[in-house]
Amino acid sequence: MNIKDRIMGTLLELVSVPGIAGTKAEGLTAEKVFHILQTIPYFNEHPENLNLIKIQGDPLNRGFVSALFCSSKPSKKTVVLTGHLDVVDVEDFGHLKELAFNPIELQKRIKELPLSKEAIEDLESGDYIFGRGVADMKYGLALHIELLRELSMRDDFEGNILFLAVPGEESNSEGMLAAVPHLLSLKKKFSYEYIGLFVSECCIPKEIGDNKKRIYLGTSGKIMPLFLFVGKETHVYESYTGLNPNLLAGELNRLLELNPDFCDSDRGNTTPPPTCLKHMDLKDLYSVQTPLMAASYYNILTLNLSIDELMDKLKKVALQAFHNTLNIINEKVDRYASISNRNYLRESIEPKVLTFEEVYKKVKEIRGEEFDKYIEDKIITWRKENKDLQTIAINIMKETYQSYPEKSPMIIIGFAPPYYPDKHLKEEKPGDKIFLDVIEHIVEYAKESYNTEIEKDHYYMALCDLSYTGVEDREGLNTIASNILGIDKCYNLPVKELGELDIPSVVFGGFGKDFHKFSERLNIPYSFEVVPNLYEKAIYDLLNK
Repeated sequence: MNIKDRIMGTLLELVSVPGIAGTKAEGLTAEKVFHILQTIPYFNEHPENLNLIKIQGDPLNRGFVSALFCSSKPSKKTVVLTGHLDVVDVEDFGHLKELAFNPIELQKRIKELPLSKEAIEDLESGDYIFGRGVADMKYGLALHIELLRELSMRDDFEGNILFLAVPGEESNSEGMLAAVPHLLSLKKKFSYEYIGLFVSECCIPKEIGDNKKRIYLGTSGKIMPLFLFVGKETHVYESYTGLNPNLLAGELNRLLELNPDFCDSDRGNTTPPPTCLKHMDLKDLYSVQTPLMAASYYNILTLNLSIDELMDKLKKVALQAFHNTLNIINEKVDRYASISNRNYLRESIEPKVLTFEEVYKKVKEIRGEEFDKYIEDKIITWRKENKDLQTIAINIMKETYQSYPEKSPMIIIGFAPPYYPDKHLKEEKPGDKIFLDVIEHIVEYAKESYNTEIEKDHYYMALCDLSYTGVEDREGLNTIASNILGIDKCYNLPVKELGELDIPSVVFGGFGKDFHKFSERLNIPYSFEVVPNLYEKAIYDLLNK
């Protein structure tokens, strides 16, 4: 059996296990990967190098698979191969959802779904296989497993390969975050030199009809600013005497939503502008009292952004929103007074914007370690109630404010999980330069040997676990760590380890279309006939540099 057939067989085996993100089924996929790896002769001889490692404190009891192959001739040079186990749900398959994990049977009936013209053409071409996870990203795992099988049997191979199959990428990247300390531990224990890391995500078309093949030299980052708006309650009959936090939140949204000033540009790429993912007041029950607090959080993508600079910009826009809100209120109250023929005295409000770190430090001065214990107990309760990390973050900020001694209107800024650092190979770094040279040779080899054009794209814009292969902006990382809600309590961000890791990394996989749609599909000729050979060449070239 050639490697193409082995990859296809392993792909179909992996796809058959649902592994839907955020469910205990993710663990089934990890077990399947582990059992397949056990069929590789090397791991029969060295079972200590194959491990299914549970994620500490994970409510779904998930784990990641670590498989370490070391050549017979000792070497410190190590290539890391990684991909995620989980897939998104299959409700979009409608009456065919039972076939979503059976590509062979799905192929026969998928025309029953409303396919696009392009999807129909791809189906009829015979060059694509359809099914949930075939592209995102069970193919990548199958590719790495079978490459590992192949290379582990080569007498001429010299070096180490570490394969990591991680859960949670479609949610909060819990698997890769748990794998970071593992990577660092192996590096220190065996003095390994991580010379390159491949994330085997398939390249993504940028528009309909785009069939370009790509290698990504970096990945965009993601940060979610979280705002708590504290107003001044009042009876609705006297609403003009208070400060409704919903108005504060609305004005901030007017200033921040789709604001190009918060876009990040680098190497010809520009991130989309910020957008609000959640906006809510924190009033539990109906009453004729205006809310005291509201909250919102935003999605901001980054390419080469200073976190400290971003925090400064967020504080400025929040302060502007506060001033604007007070001006709006004063103008409207004056108009109301003119039509009601009454004068309304309002308490003077001074705009105030604080970071979560500032509020938390003050609370800790007053309540000490008892406050941390209180929050930890609350988190246990919230997790039992199946609240997501973002809701827990809002609750933490609310509870922290309630222990803050100064009870005046304010806006508090923190960050909700997850956090994805941006990352990119840099010419000026020797290790990165070597990897860039290898990629350049791969691109040339693909053209010469397979008549295949591969574009070097600077950023994988859809977010991926490449973010957690090392962080250079240590100061920015500390700012994140001080202001991210739930860190070290319900959100594991290994700050110290990320600051110590620095692995040259790329995103390189097959070619797929319509990720997260019922028409998800994988191109067979490129993914099975070209990519495995390019990977083999890249790994050998890296190890021989």
